[in-house]
Parts: sequence; structure tokens; C-alpha cells
Amino acid sequence: EPVVDGGVGARLARYDAIRSVLGERPYVDDLDRPGLLHVAIRLSDHARARVLRIDTTRARALPGVAAIVTAADVPGERWYGLIEQDWPGFVAEGEEVRCVGDVVAAVAAVDRHTARAAAALVEVDYEVRAAVLDPATAIAPGAPQVNPRHPNLLSHSVIRRGDADAALAASAHVVSGTWQTQRIEHLYLEPESALAEPLPDGRLHLLSQGQGIFDDRRQVAALLGRAEDELFVELVPNGGAFGGKEDMSVQAQTALLAQLTGRPVKLTLSREESIRLHPKRHPIRMDYTVGCDAEGRLTAVKARMIGDSGAYASVGAKVLERAAGHGCGPYRVSNVDIEAVAAYTNNPPCGAMRGFGANQAHFAIEGCMDLLAKEAGIDRWEIRWRNALDVGDTFSTGQVLEKSVGIRKTLLAIRPHYERALAEGRAVGIACGLKNSGIGNGAKEWGKARLVVEEDGTVSIYNGYTEMGQGLLTVLVQFAAEVTGLPAACFRPKVDSTYQLACGQTTGSRATLLGGRAVTSAARKLRADLDAGPGLAELAGRVYAADILVDDTTELGAPV
Repeated sequence: EPVVDGGVGARLARYDAIRSVLGERPYVDDLDRPGLLHVAIRLSDHARARVLRIDTTRARALPGVAAIVTAADVPGERWYGLIEQDWPGFVAEGEEVRCVGDVVAAVAAVDRHTARAAAALVEVDYEVRAAVLDPATAIAPGAPQVNPRHPNLLSHSVIRRGDADAALAASAHVVSGTWQTQRIEHLYLEPESALAEPLPDGRLHLLSQGQGIFDDRRQVAALLGRAEDELFVELVPNGGAFGGKEDMSVQAQTALLAQLTGRPVKLTLSREESIRLHPKRHPIRMDYTVGCDAEGRLTAVKARMIGDSGAYASVGAKVLERAAGHGCGPYRVSNVDIEAVAAYTNNPPCGAMRGFGANQAHFAIEGCMDLLAKEAGIDRWEIRWRNALDVGDTFSTGQVLEKSVGIRKTLLAIRPHYERALAEGRAVGIACGLKNSGIGNGAKEWGKARLVVEEDGTVSIYNGYTEMGQGLLTVLVQFAAEVTGLPAACFRPKVDSTYQLACGQTTGSRATLLGGRAVTSAARKLRADLDAGPGLAELAGRVYAADILVDDTTELGAPV
């Protein structure tokens, strides 16, 4: 049974669970404001076409329409992005639409029905052009450039150790094959939604469900032509994200209409619009050649990967970098030759989704392991056991694993179940995987937190990462309770821009690691003051800060 108090390891009841389950905690689309305007967007009709004319005349004439915006109404920087500034909030006349999720116009009206009816009345004339839909075609000489901000070759990641060709030539068994994964929709329960409202002090309040509110603030402020501190951005914990809400979706269009109308506005996508607009899991083609010796021990892995990143960069370069880094799976391999390419196409963008490229690579290498087991006459469990990484072994990228390598323990735990299924004649498969925590590969990664003792005896926990169903806020409460010895019920986790806690996206399975370390560090400072004698009442108003930097990873290709 869940408990109401406890630190790390306790079955602490999920923070705000009762209100969430009963529908008492609002999501963005549940929020209302006096005088609220509803927004609808006009999306592109084609995957690739030149926009000749955008005519909003009929839409403006519809009763109930308050404002319509296009690219011409953007006062600041129209292009944004997490890594590459290659994604326009609106596509302008004279430019190409690059996928069916491009925004051409946005309409604010007195209700959602009127807004959607008006958006459908926005007339767009196009010069339709042949779309580039295959990543291999996209990077071939002479292919049309998909995105004007970057060549079609988005990234090229290379990992080489030893001499894979020589090792394959000397191997007792060699298998080859091509594995192709598909584009996958996150299909979170809650579609994209945002609410923006002017504040009495002149700032704009943006309520976002995004995976990084400080990235939202940076990009929205640039589009509005305003300083970042003129936006107060607040997280409304979302109904699922899984990586699909890292990139901007509707925050910029919502904020622009709030700024222009001086009224609160809300934009919520339909399911179809959501699917068209937000990034997906990458489809990746993987050509593998893998060898082993007579005992089934891996000798070499040679792989070539090409991923379809769609019309915009998102975090596609990092996804393919991560796929390359996980190209050998959780196995010990001395000779590695892996190249991974991310390419622009006119397909919907692809970016982060749970696993971040590792899943695709595991699909291919696990297929190779099964083929090698058959070639060598070795049981599928046994060949994985013989090659499983352990403490002191070298990972695909060249990293030496110093601790916390659990694959062999996991294999032992599953062995009796696997063997029982075989003995019963049941169809049974076996596969292994691993996943890093964080972005790594030379990235500087931050965890930031502020513990604020409030006048009512509670302690607010501010952090820069997003609660999106994974339980992060509960985890941070457990860290704080564990360190301070205070009851869990006194902590109130919050995610907004009251403090400068920008630490990037809630991505790469890193929020517990980095956010947790920051909360732990801040909590130790609070504990030290509590141990010195004063109680929480005497500490009211105190702010305990911690900014934790992790910069001990190595960029791909760096001399080591």
C-alpha cells in the first residue's frame, strides 16, 4: 500500500494523485479565463509547395473572429528550434511549406467552433512541387533542398574502434541483414495545448505543457520580439509526452495572439492536427554485418544507419548519434565500425521518443544475435550471456563501464522462465537492451533547484524539469524528505520561471538523475540550517539553491 510519508525507497503516494485521478487537477484545455478567446490554426495542404498567396478576407468577415495572424504579423524572429533554428512559427508567402504540419495562419475567435470555421476559410494558393520523401534520395546529389536553413544531410555520426573489416574476415561466423523501423506516433492522451494571457504588470503569462518551459520561454520571447524576463512561463503537468512535446507546438502562435489582442487565448489541437504537427520516432534503415568466433563471442560489428528526420531538425542529429552509440547493444565488441546519418525530408518531423534511437539499434543487433546463434549452433540465451557487458568492459562508444551494469543479473533472472517456455514448446523470444541517462557525448547538462521555505510552513521545490506522468515531482519530494528528515507532506513541487532554472528539455531519461542531484544538494543546505537549531518558521523566506553541472562526457570523434 502507498504511504503518505517517506523518502527514497518508500512507496510514497504519488504527488497530487487523488486530484488527478478524480479529474480535479486541470490540464491546459480545462483552464478558463474571463474573456477567453479560442484559437485554431490553418495547416499546410501539401508536403511540399510554394505558397503563392494567403488570403484571410473571408475568415475575417466571419462573425465572432477577433484576430487572424500570419507570418507578416510576427514582430520578432519567426524561426526557432531546439538545436537548429530551422522551424518557422508561420510559413510566409513566397516560401515553401515543407510538410503537412506547417502552420500558415492562426485565428482567434469567441469560441472554438467559430475559430475552426474561420481557419477553414483562410485561402491559400500553392505551386505544388514534388516532395522528397526518402532520406537516401534526400542526401543524393541533385536532390532539392528541403529546408532553407540547412543542407539535407542533418548529421553524420561515426564510431570506430579496432579493425572491423579484418575481424569480420577472420570470424568463424558472419551474418548480414537490413532492418527497417517505422515512423511511430506518440499518441499521448492529451493533445498539444497552450494558454497565454497578458498580466497587469505588462508581462505575458504562458501556461505550457511542454517538456522544457525555459526553452519554450526562450523561443516564444524571440518570436514576440521581447526579453525573456517579460514572459512568465508555468508548467501545467501534461497528459503524456514521451519526447513528443520537446519541440514547440502551439506555444508561439498562442502567445502572439494574446499579445496582439490583449486578451487571454487558448489553442488546443485536434488529434489529427497533433499527428500532423509534432515530431515522431525516427524510421531508421540499418544495414548490419556482425561476426563471432566459434564459441559465439562477438568479434566485430559493422553498421550503416540512415534516419528520416523529416522537415525540421528537432533533436534528430542527437537521436541518430544515440542510435550509433547503442549500435552494439549491451554486448562486448572489440572492433566497431558504425556510421549513422540523419536526413531532412518532406515527411513530418522526427525527434525524441522514449529510447531516443537506442530502440531502433537494439532491434537490429538483437536480430543479428539470433542469426549468429543459429549459425553457431548456440542457444539464444547462451550467446547473449557469453557476450553481455560487465563492470570493466568497454561499451560501443569506447566508454569503460565502471559500475551499475545489470545485464548479466537480468539474464540470470529470466533464464528459468525462458527455459521453461522452451521446454513447453511455446514460441518464445529473447532480447536485451540498455539505455544511457542524459544526452552525453560532450553535452554540458544541468540540474537546477531552489528550495524555498514559505510562511505557511511548507517548502516549495522549484526545478527546471517537466512532470509528464513519469512521477518526477514525487521523486523530487522523496529526495527532499530523505535528506532533510521533514515529512513529505510539507513539500510543494513547482515548475515555473520564478527562478532561472533553465536546464534544457526533460529528455534522455535524465530528470531524476540531474534534477534529483540538484534537489539533494539544496536539501542538504536546508538540513544544515535545521540541524543548527531553528525550525521552519524561523527559516521562512530562505532560499536554498543548487546548480549541478555534469560535463564529464566526451564528444564523438574527440581524441581520447
